[in-house]
Amino acid sequence: MLSAELDLTDLDARHWNNWWRLLTPPRVLAPARWALAILDRGTLTHLIIRGEGARPLVPLPGLPTVRPPALAQYARTLGVAAVVVVERRLIAALSAEIEAALRLDQDLVAQGLIVLRALKKHAGHGLWTEPPVLDLLPAPSAEPVQRTFDLLVPDRSALLAYVIEDDRSRVHASIIAVKTNGDIARAATHRAIDDLIAEPAFARDWDKSYRRVVDAVEQRFAKPSIALFTERATLMRVVTGPSDQLARELNAKRVVIDPAPAWLLGLLGGAAVAALAGRAASAIAHMLPQSARDRASALAARARDAIDPFALLGFDPIELWQRLKHHYRP
Repeated sequence: MLSAELDLTDLDARHWNNWWRLLTPPRVLAPARWALAILDRGTLTHLIIRGEGARPLVPLPGLPTVRPPALAQYARTLGVAAVVVVERRLIAALSAEIEAALRLDQDLVAQGLIVLRALKKHAGHGLWTEPPVLDLLPAPSAEPVQRTFDLLVPDRSALLAYVIEDDRSRVHASIIAVKTNGDIARAATHRAIDDLIAEPAFARDWDKSYRRVVDAVEQRFAKPSIALFTERATLMRVVTGPSDQLARELNAKRVVIDPAPAWLLGLLGGAAVAALAGRAASAIAHMLPQSARDRASALAARARDAIDPFALLGFDPIELWQRLKHHYRP
């Protein structure tokens, strides 16, 4: 997905920093403390607190067994936002396992997935976390991720996303990326086309002039296959709101996706229909016999599988987001 010769040019440090703040959960951005507890065959031997260093041992209830409720209580006792507990013997074994699987020809995405799969394999068996992020995050191999990327994003096309300041004074964050031979081979920010359309002028009436950005990107990079434009407050409503929030913002024209591929339009259309029909469908379902409900459920599942653009991944990114998005609420 990421080319080994990725060309990074015309990067705006402010945009880059703002993307980090937009995409990272607030509790991670905050100077929250976390703890690392090291066990030796079920006995607590070291306790390290971020910002403090080593601390006198505080007993972890339930040892030699580590249970999620006890770990959550332990975090509260220590006054930290997160706790990682690891068996000492696992540290060297995990390092050797990861190093053996890594290759120089793998991109950062593939290497990151290898690390995540190794960590997940040992979750609950020598490695425990609070919050239990390893239990929530899927860890597919690189091949289905690449195949899904190739299915959803045409080669030799550009992807762009713009977030505008709420007062429309300037662009809050931007990214322009070009896919070539299956990989993101070039990336930039609005600075790369600022001579064609000045940032403040564009921001003032972005909802009417976004096509100028799309045309400028095609002129200087490649024909865009996906382009998203919105304001910061709108993005945060989409990130933290219900599953149909994006469809609502699109209907209100507070989010513009143009061009938008067919698979994305299908997902958005399904979300809008579900939002309108959800309560009525639920009420009707309660009036039907169980056999009819079962048949309808099986039919819906087959229809969903037939049009699911994420089928190759082995998990539903939208469902995953529903489980994770509470971390993005202030």
